[in-house]
Amino acid sequence: MSKDEGVRITDTINFIRTATVPAAHNAQRATVADLLRDYDAHGHIADTVSPAMSQGSNYAILERDEVKANRHYRRAIILIRMALQNADRSVAPRDVGQISDANLPNELGNSLGQIHTTLHDLTTKLALLKSNPVSFLSDNTFNMVSAGATAPSGVADYVLYYDTLNSQYNLAPEATVKNWAAVSIKVFHLHVQPYAGLARTHGPNGQSLAVVGNAAYGADLMVTTQLTGCSIVYYLNGATLVAAHVQPTGGIDAETMCTNLRADATLSNAPGLAVTGVFGAQAPKGADPNNYQKAGNFSFCIGVKIGGAWNLCAQQRTRGVGGAKVAWTIAHG
Repeated sequence: MSKDEGVRITDTINFIRTATVPAAHNAQRATVADLLRDYDAHGHIADTVSPAMSQGSNYAILERDEVKANRHYRRAIILIRMALQNADRSVAPRDVGQISDANLPNELGNSLGQIHTTLHDLTTKLALLKSNPVSFLSDNTFNMVSAGATAPSGVADYVLYYDTLNSQYNLAPEATVKNWAAVSIKVFHLHVQPYAGLARTHGPNGQSLAVVGNAAYGADLMVTTQLTGCSIVYYLNGATLVAAHVQPTGGIDAETMCTNLRADATLSNAPGLAVTGVFGAQAPKGADPNNYQKAGNFSFCIGVKIGGAWNLCAQQRTRGVGGAKVAWTIAHG
């Protein structure tokens, strides 16, 4: 982004703070301006936004205050739509260009109100996820995104945002999210380890599969990427959660891997290497809360610490936008 383009965004954010809008939206100006300021400071406003905000140059009218104000309004609305509502770079300037000059203050107010409503909804939904995860997962389509293939397990900065294109709430790494209004949260991110890489040992009781456990700490949510045949091996006891996300590799199918882990897994960093359970793919799913069905579904496992005790919960939903979903508790702390 060039210096002029950066200045355009900064000037527009400052304009939003004091812009004349309907009185009902006055208090929302600072909220939206602060959010945009933070996005800009952390590089979360895409480089395509500032050029799309440009209103061109016309030196014959540059000093006319009314025209200058209207240009500021249009830039502000474009910035909000593109940086916080994921509007397309060609659609947003075109649509904003069709707003009459007289209606610009009202339309900026409407934009502020929409972001305020979105942030309120996200804050409410996040509180519900943290206090009653099964209720949240039963009523809302949900998706979790990995912190990256090479990211280790540990505390990470995530955000919750609502993806209007896919009608779903996404919990994703903060650094990966652009163009959506979002609320921030610290999570414990659980990385993926390959089944084929597990150490095998043979003892008097037969084969043992040494799974590397990760003790959840520093957050009230434990997140990991979507399960597409993977298993979550866990030890859960009150405030202690040790977990591992194991991916079927080396030619083994998901169901067989899950069965093997249930029979033979040990979990490092858990007391006595103990395994409380293995949440994994089985067909059919049946009534066991440790089972999900891989074929035809998206499946997720999330850890939620409530009242000092960890809980593991799941959502399974039919593939496709708006697919039927079911949620349940896998294990209580």
